[in-house]
Amino acid sequence: MTTENNQLADKVVTAFKNVLSDEARDAISDKEFHELNLIVREALSQHLSMAAELVEDTAKRLKSMTDHQDIGL
Repeated sequence: MTTENNQLADKVVTAFKNVLSDEARDAISDKEFHELNLIVREALSQHLSMAAELVEDTAKRLKSMTDHQDIGL
């Protein structure tokens, strides 16, 4: 995963921490926040994989359109 995505996952977890009350934040361990970070990273990775597949499929479709014989149009 890219550095940008790791940084984004860190920002998401930090933003989540900021919306929690002090009491709630204290009740969640660093290990649990780390697990949340890993979950966010995995979600980003899956999303990027899906986007890459869409781009690949689109490229294949475009390429198949260029493989047609030129009939002078």
